[in-house]
Amino acid sequence: METSVPQQPTSAAQPLYVTLIFDESGSMQSCKGAALAGFNHYLATLQREPAETRFTLTLFNSQKTEVRHRGVPVSAVQGLGVETYRPDGGTPLYDAIGRTLSLAKQEAPSEAKKLCVILTDGKENASQEYSRRQVFDLIKRHEQQGWACLYLGADHDVWAAGGDLGIAGDSRIAFCRSPVGHTFDQLSQAAANFRRSDEQSAADAFIPKETPSSPESLSSDREPPSWRTGLDERRMS
Repeated sequence: METSVPQQPTSAAQPLYVTLIFDESGSMQSCKGAALAGFNHYLATLQREPAETRFTLTLFNSQKTEVRHRGVPVSAVQGLGVETYRPDGGTPLYDAIGRTLSLAKQEAPSEAKKLCVILTDGKENASQEYSRRQVFDLIKRHEQQGWACLYLGADHDVWAAGGDLGIAGDSRIAFCRSPVGHTFDQLSQAAANFRRSDEQSAADAFIPKETPSSPESLSSDREPPSWRTGLDERRMS
C-alpha cells in the first residue's frame, strides 16, 4: 500500500498527540486483512510527518482492554500483523474510551494538538468499569480542553451511538466495514489537515461526507441513509 503523506495544507505541521481506540471484537474478523493494511498505512503516514507525533493505541474486546502504546513517539510504534491483531469477543467500548482518555489527559503535551479517534463496527455490549454517562462527561471535558474527537462506526446506528457519547454531529462518521482501508486513508488526511490548521476540523477530511444526517434534517422525499433505515425498521416491528 502507498505510504506517502497525504496532500496537505501549506502551513507548518504542529506537534500532534493521537489516541486511536481500535475495535478488536469478533465481528472485525471479516475485515481483518483490510483493517490491518489500513492501520499500517495510517501509521506510516504519521511516521513520515516532519513534526513530532505521539501515539496511544488501545485495542479492545471482551477478553481485554489493552493500551498497547501509551503516548510514545510514533516512530517507536510497530505495525499490526495477524498475530498482534486477533479479533475476538464482544465490545466493551465504554471501558476502552474511559481508560484511554483518563491516561491521555495526564500525558498529552500541552503544546500539542490532540486528536482522539474511536473506530468500531459495533455498539457497546461488554463494559464493566465505565458507564455511558461517565464516558460522555469524560469526552466533554477533553473537548473543553481542546481535544478533537472522531467516532468512526460501521454496521450500527452511528448517529445515535456517537451522540450517546457526546460526539458532535459532524464528527460521527459512518463507514462500510469491507473497504475499511479507505476509511484509514481519510483518517490520514484528517490528521494531516488537523495539525496544520486552526480553522479546519478533523472531520473535514472525510469527503464526500459520510456523516449521517440528523433525523430532523431528513426530508420526506429523500431516501434515508443506511443508518436511518435500520432505526425505522426497528420502530415498525
